[in-house]
Amino acid sequence: MINIASHRIVDMINSRDYDDVVNWLKTFPNISVVSRDGSVTYKNAIMAAHPDAIQVSDRFHLLKNLTKYCKDYLVKVLKPNVAIESIGQTDELPIGKEEPLAIKNKKLTLKEKCDSMDSMLANGYKKTKICRILNMDIRTFDKLQSMTENEKNSAFQTKMQLIHQERVEKKQKIVDEVRERFKLGFSKRALARDMTLSFATIKNYLDPNFSGVNAHYGVKKASLLSPYLEEINTYIEKGYKSIKIEEILRGKGYNGSSSTIRHYISSWKVSVNNACNIKYKKKHFEMIERRHLIKLLYKPIEKVKKLKAEQVERVFSEYPVYCDIIKLVNQFRGILSAKKISELDVWIEKANSLNIREITSFVNGINKDIIAVKNAVMYDYNNGLAEGSVNKLKVIKRIMYGRCNFDTLRKKVLRLELTRKIN
Repeated sequence: MINIASHRIVDMINSRDYDDVVNWLKTFPNISVVSRDGSVTYKNAIMAAHPDAIQVSDRFHLLKNLTKYCKDYLVKVLKPNVAIESIGQTDELPIGKEEPLAIKNKKLTLKEKCDSMDSMLANGYKKTKICRILNMDIRTFDKLQSMTENEKNSAFQTKMQLIHQERVEKKQKIVDEVRERFKLGFSKRALARDMTLSFATIKNYLDPNFSGVNAHYGVKKASLLSPYLEEINTYIEKGYKSIKIEEILRGKGYNGSSSTIRHYISSWKVSVNNACNIKYKKKHFEMIERRHLIKLLYKPIEKVKKLKAEQVERVFSEYPVYCDIIKLVNQFRGILSAKKISELDVWIEKANSLNIREITSFVNGINKDIIAVKNAVMYDYNNGLAEGSVNKLKVIKRIMYGRCNFDTLRKKVLRLELTRKIN
């Protein structure tokens, strides 16, 4: 405990427990103003011991907590190196420029190449020219030419289709065996016992309408993301980042994986880019380290050597949420320094409207201690004296480390305070 007028340490206590702090404070009946940090225990203890005392939340701790929450969020949403478009460095490509035909044909499946080959042959193309256009080996051309339709269909099947076909054939053999045995006089229960199948399965296999192909084969199962697809498309068009889209969807009940969202957004962008054959520019980017951008939480742009004002403006444009956070911190700092208590409630509403979990947590904390926070705006009291005294106390404690208990430390500190001159 520090006397604000004399700047001297008044007393010390070796406990943070509510009851101990209350009893300790009651031994000082003349306390009228207390500057403290945001501890709920201290708040309640002061209120119990001195209900009429003015409690003032320390401005340093308020700003420190806000910047810490904001830093935690920015580290989460910004990459260690933030890319921004360089001004005046773009290479314009002509309208309708497509990828080379050789690369395009290289992506064709075997079936697509076979269909193209048949079409070209019908139009009079020679074997050598067809192979050159389709990036096809002549031996592959000859092999496809000699295949029957059944052989082609088998060759064109994907690995998954082959696996499915093998499973269907395996099941059909079991079905045929069940039906053959049943015709020989075996009962359904005997078949279930001998073939280690359930009675219901035997009944299904004996049904003439039963098929070895699963009824759901080829039917795409709706994913957890399906109800939100149209909404996601809208967010992508508005320029929302995937982490922001995920945050919105989580709030609306989506409980699937993050990778599902990212994969959908990536595939959506690829499909849109492929569909839009328009004039575009090849962009050049410059990288800005995230740590330099975070420094703007603590100091103005003029004092951050590695940043220029025009770079910050481009980051603001590219990442609007970063702009909102920097402005929010500066506004809070301005409210504290200019004592604009009337603007505090407006600031709280604006902070909540960002819908950022870390900032909402900070706002909830100051709302629980709103009277002390408003007193911090109104009054000049702060914890500066206490913080400086704690540093001095730690020096004394280290000097006498292991040789004294708390009572000795307390007596030594208070005796030293009595020898110090008052300014």
